[in-house]
Amino acid sequence: MFDTIRRITGRSGALFTRATLYTIIEMIANAAPMGLLFFMLASLFQAAPTVEQIVWWTGILLMLFAIQAVFGSLGQIEAQSRGASVMKEVRLRLGEHLRKLPMGFFARHDQGDISHTLLTNVDEAEMILTHLFNQFIGAVTLPIVSALFLLAVDWRLALAVLVSVPLALPLLFWSQRVMANRSKQRQGAAAAVNSRLLEYVQTIRLMKAHNQTGQRFARLDRAMARLRDESIRVEALTSPVVMLFSIVLELGFILLLLTGCYLLEGGRIDAPMLLIFLVISMKFYQPLRAAGASLTQMRYMASAGERIQGIFAEKPLPEPEQPQRPESYNIQFENVRFCHGENEVLRGIHVYIPECSLVALVGPSGAGKSTIAGLISRYWDVTEGAVKIGGVDVRDMRSEELLASISMVQQQPYLFNETIADNIRMGKPAATDAEVVEAAQAAHCHEFIMKLPIGYGTIAGEGGAMLSGGEKQRIAIARAMLKDAPIIILDEATASLDPENEMHLQRAISKLTHRKTVLVIAHRLKTIRGADSIIVVEQGRIAETGTHDELLAHGGLYHRLWQEQHKIGGWKIGGGHRPA
Repeated sequence: MFDTIRRITGRSGALFTRATLYTIIEMIANAAPMGLLFFMLASLFQAAPTVEQIVWWTGILLMLFAIQAVFGSLGQIEAQSRGASVMKEVRLRLGEHLRKLPMGFFARHDQGDISHTLLTNVDEAEMILTHLFNQFIGAVTLPIVSALFLLAVDWRLALAVLVSVPLALPLLFWSQRVMANRSKQRQGAAAAVNSRLLEYVQTIRLMKAHNQTGQRFARLDRAMARLRDESIRVEALTSPVVMLFSIVLELGFILLLLTGCYLLEGGRIDAPMLLIFLVISMKFYQPLRAAGASLTQMRYMASAGERIQGIFAEKPLPEPEQPQRPESYNIQFENVRFCHGENEVLRGIHVYIPECSLVALVGPSGAGKSTIAGLISRYWDVTEGAVKIGGVDVRDMRSEELLASISMVQQQPYLFNETIADNIRMGKPAATDAEVVEAAQAAHCHEFIMKLPIGYGTIAGEGGAMLSGGEKQRIAIARAMLKDAPIIILDEATASLDPENEMHLQRAISKLTHRKTVLVIAHRLKTIRGADSIIVVEQGRIAETGTHDELLAHGGLYHRLWQEQHKIGGWKIGGGHRPA
């Protein structure tokens, strides 16, 4: 458990030495009044205390209480500040690590599962460092100090108090094993609830449109029911063991009473001695019960640390030891093969995209077009072959430099819950307001932006909820224009635009082609008729290459796709086709 926390924080336990020391001092001051009680009772049974003794005892007690208050506060402040500082570093490291992971990681993991780890599990790990660890140290220190004092006073009665501890410890260790086994299932159930809840919120508009809110809520309800069952199972399996641990501990009090009466009857101890041990033993067992509860809770939360460690264990794409910079921005695929696990997605890909040209990728859905675009940005590394920019393998370029040279407009662009201007400015954080407006005008979105309540200062909403699909698409294109990267990838960028806006967009794309390498992925073939070259992809391979006219004359897959879209273009509600 502690090793897991050490791995995810990258720190040793020495970081919390000061907090631990403060807690130990606090617990010694907490136990000291019991020792003082021994001398007070011994004195009271011999004679009435003098005023000087009362003043002396009162002064010592006040001093001990002050030490408890001061060092208790210092320990809490130190533990919480250190723990919060360490977990801040963990959060930053997680963000940096996720940024370097290949897209394959995100394809394998549910968004809700990742967000559960980043939010809930990190908070649980922080709770161990800021609260539970110190509580556990205190709960262990107090019985140790008390035991040493009792052994010094009378070893026979002390052994009677201590004998139940080794008998109870196996039960505590058993509860830890049970918790370790069940906590993973419970954490998985909690992550599933987070995933289903995120899915439900994100798709609520679609579900309402199709009257599927009830069915989708049933998935969320099942996930919650599983979490409830796992939570009950964890409690049902661990609570009886922890309770039995407490009962076995308390047996020591009974043994102390029996041993004390036996020794008292034999005249080997006096009544004050037995009374003192009975009082102190109550102080002895209570923190041990708290230690057992804290340890069980820490064992559960340590499973959160294991989930965090699971993300850190994912290997990022390797960075080159001697990075190279391309002198030009042509793109070349050399006999590329790419697999998702055992599934072969691309094979035998030979592609050359000249610098400052516009090349289109077309083909049926699932043919591998977006994967080809992703390999240029090094979202994944190729299985075989090489992807080169300006003759330099993308694996030999620094990730920051590679991504800085590419602007990509996704099929479903994401806008942040910031102003329209800030969303466009993501392409160039230092851009002036004038540059933002210029990019928006080039992408033909300035007009609709100015109609918004606060213009460029209008909040887009999470995911661009305040805008239509076409408006979000044009904002994303403006962002790409502002970035002014030498390579532009438009992944189905015209899919959400109406005919009028599509015409404006084609004009904007024409501006981008000047001194830019542009790759367009499109289902709507009429939008790429003017491309310098069209690459047709089918089932993970290049089926044919050429210009629009050349491919139509060839009569292959592109010709068939063109004919199908031409027929669809003549379809109208009510059936039939328009006259040719």
